[in-house]
Amino acid sequence: MQDDADREPRPRRTLAAWFAAPLLVIVAITLYEVVARYVFGRPTAWANELSLFLSAFVFLVSGVYVMSQDDHLRISVIYDVVPRRVRRIFDAVALSCTLVFCGGLAWFGFPTSWRALVTWERFGTAWNPPIPAVIKPLIVVVAVAMALFAIVNFVRGGRRRDPTDDLIA
Repeated sequence: MQDDADREPRPRRTLAAWFAAPLLVIVAITLYEVVARYVFGRPTAWANELSLFLSAFVFLVSGVYVMSQDDHLRISVIYDVVPRRVRRIFDAVALSCTLVFCGGLAWFGFPTSWRALVTWERFGTAWNPPIPAVIKPLIVVVAVAMALFAIVNFVRGGRRRDPTDDLIA
């Protein structure tokens, strides 16, 4: 019997692995920081900020990836037992919530993100990386991408024929 990982298309698994790789870098950075701080008494000025930046990047990219694959969370205990018409209502409510959230995030986040980008806003610490200048605009781009994927997923969901509809309805 094959599990889900074996049925997963190879390019999709490779892409997911590339986007998960920064998590291993975060572990290595954190280990280095702990050893440097507590064994040698020489903490770094960059470990926390770099971990924060990589974590934000992974978080944002994973949201787009999950939406692009239509693999986001659902309360499947309820969703799977109701007729297709009710599922479409659930999907419409989820789409509405997603569009309000992502639309609001993009609309109200754009001025701040634009300012951070054009002024090359920095983090304000000793290392002072340009995390806000990169992450703030990325949040807006990701919000728009997730909204678009939500619309695409909703339209695709309306076109699918569920073989269990004949059994339930």
